[in-house]
Amino acid sequence: MGIEEAIGATYEALIVIIKITTPVLVVTTVLGMLMTIFQQATNINETTLQQDLKIFATLALLFITGPAIYIALRDYTFVIFDRIAGLN
Repeated sequence: MGIEEAIGATYEALIVIIKITTPVLVVTTVLGMLMTIFQQATNINETTLQQDLKIFATLALLFITGPAIYIALRDYTFVIFDRIAGLN
């Protein structure tokens, strides 16, 4: 395995990580921003509201996107194992 193949495998791993984490990060960021705006508009200074909402939203999204995450990781793992088997 040369340096080009190693860089390619690393690049593919980063793309898989981005595909997996983007939905959860975007939703929690938007929810955090909306809760901040709501709290500032209503003068509610309760920090646990924002944290609880983010935790529940993250768990719900992970539950919904779990199969897609599994498929992405499984496919990438198969690709890596095929490359390892091809080294011999």
